[in-house]
Amino acid sequence: MKKNPSAAFLVLRLGLGFVFIWFAFAQFGSPAKWVSFLPSFLSSSTAFATSFILMNALFELVAGVLIILGAWTRLAGVLLALHLFGIAFTIGMTAVGVRDIGLAVATLALAIGGAGNFSIDAKAEALV
Repeated sequence: MKKNPSAAFLVLRLGLGFVFIWFAFAQFGSPAKWVSFLPSFLSSSTAFATSFILMNALFELVAGVLIILGAWTRLAGVLLALHLFGIAFTIGMTAVGVRDIGLAVATLALAIGGAGNFSIDAKAEALV
C-alpha cells in the first residue's frame, strides 16, 4: 500500500485546526468560564482577565484557520505549540495538562513537518 504523508498532514491539520477553533468559539461565547484557568497574576482584575481570554480566543481562531488552510503552517504551529506547552506547565500534570502536552507535541510535529502538499504553503512554494 502506497503511503501518502501529505494526506496525513492534511488530517493532522484539520484535526488540530478544529480543536483550536472550537476552543476559540467557546472562549468567545463565555469568557468568564475560562478565567479560572488563568494564573492568579492574570486574573486579579476581572476586566483584564476577560480581555485576556478574548485576545487568546482571537489568537487561537486565527492560528487554527491558518493551520486548516496550511498557510504559514510552521509559524502558526510553533506559536500554538509554545502556547500549549505554557498552558500545560501552568495547569500541571493533571488530565487537562497531559492532554495539552499531547496537543502541543502534535502541533510541534506539524510545525516541523510542514503542511504537506494539500496546502497554501505548498502552492506558494511551487510559485517560487
